Amino acid sequence: MANQENRISSFNLNVYAFYGVFQNWGFWVPFLYGQMYMTNYLGIPIAITATILSVAKLIDFCFSVVAGGIVQSANLKKGKFLPWMKTLRFVIATGAILQMMPVTIVGSWPIGLKAAIVAVGYCMMHCSMNFMATCQYGVMPLLAGSNMDDRIKMTTRQTQVNSASSIILSFGTVPLITLVGKLVGNEAMGYTIVTAVCTLFLITGVQLMDKAVGPLDKPRDPSLPAPPKVKVKDMVAAIFTNDQMIIYMLYQVVNQTGTYIVSGMAMYYWQVVMNQWGLYSIATGITTCLGFVFAMFIPAIGKKLGKKKAILANTAVLVLAKVVMATMGLKSIWWMAAATALQSAGMYLTMAFGVNYYLDIGEYGYYKTGKDFRTLSMSMMNIPMKISMALGGAIGGYVLAWIGFDGWNAQYMAGTLDRTLAEFEAFRKTFMVIYAFVPAAFAVVAVAIFMFGYKITDEDAKFYAQENAKKMAAQM
Repeated sequence: MANQENRISSFNLNVYAFYGVFQNWGFWVPFLYGQMYMTNYLGIPIAITATILSVAKLIDFCFSVVAGGIVQSANLKKGKFLPWMKTLRFVIATGAILQMMPVTIVGSWPIGLKAAIVAVGYCMMHCSMNFMATCQYGVMPLLAGSNMDDRIKMTTRQTQVNSASSIILSFGTVPLITLVGKLVGNEAMGYTIVTAVCTLFLITGVQLMDKAVGPLDKPRDPSLPAPPKVKVKDMVAAIFTNDQMIIYMLYQVVNQTGTYIVSGMAMYYWQVVMNQWGLYSIATGITTCLGFVFAMFIPAIGKKLGKKKAILANTAVLVLAKVVMATMGLKSIWWMAAATALQSAGMYLTMAFGVNYYLDIGEYGYYKTGKDFRTLSMSMMNIPMKISMALGGAIGGYVLAWIGFDGWNAQYMAGTLDRTLAEFEAFRKTFMVIYAFVPAAFAVVAVAIFMFGYKITDEDAKFYAQENAKKMAAQM
């Protein structure tokens, strides 16, 4: 299939974008507030929380390794991608609700039992998302073919629509949870109910995707040979026979580990450290409004820079933002909001490319070796994140326990925290140093790996895609 201009219709382009939005809404509450819910409402100590989530993330990682191979080798009768999405949306919805269990029912249950149920819910949601993400990425070539411009157009549109929806989520989530909690007479139940309602968006999003992709996602022609079964060794081969895959995944693991070490700390900055939970939605809402503005023009800057220079520029902006956080974050939440907005601006330099990095690497590998691991390559996008979540999440929880978080958090929840104590001020400063400089240090190391090891130019990627399309057409 030759590179085609304007292959994707406006309807399909928008459906792909809005599916990403509805998917995010479906698991937004447990993904963002899950750890905080465990410590503050289910009463699970931070070290136990970190341990349980680390085990769940390890299981999640195992699923991420095999998801791409299973999707590629499965011989489903009603399509290659959509059958997975239609089934697993219900598993994800159930898992999301289990993570935000109603405290009116489980409040007096043993901590171990509550932690185990949360872990099961976490695995249901995240393990299923490995397959959902692989299918979502697999849909892109169905809609855009080998047209690299259309592929970038799809990820750019999805980035823009996600940015717009994030405004609603940032301004509205906590107030909505608080309102629902007041209506039912239990603040924690607000999280449970809003989670359950939001899962309906994921279910609807899959229905929309079915409308767009259904005619294209056809089952295998029975007259053709069955696809070969993909084994774990194939996954290993997809990585280790492709030098660019090794470099890019190593870059992502290092970079994202730094991010996930502190990701669980964000809620506690607004609650325990600054006692400004009431302003959380306003500050983050303003930040996401700026993010929407950034999404309108910064991806275009990233496209002009190219995939490699965009990553370098993004890292430079991130480091600057972290310096602002470390030096000014304790003086005012608005400095923190400004630093977060600055960091967001840098992220949009690379967000327009999204899975295209892995598509490029897959096309490169197929062109160089003749082995078609392109679907597997797309599924690799989840693996660095899973490794980083497991490592970073565990380290972050144990670091919080080490600096005495549980004691200060218990006082905050009880309303007895004395913020004038010198010991508490020392805790705040230590918290901010970790929160700002750990991800900055990891990002610098990661970008050094990438800049010295990654060799695929944008022109190379387009050439590989076109040549591989010709090869596939000749085989049909």
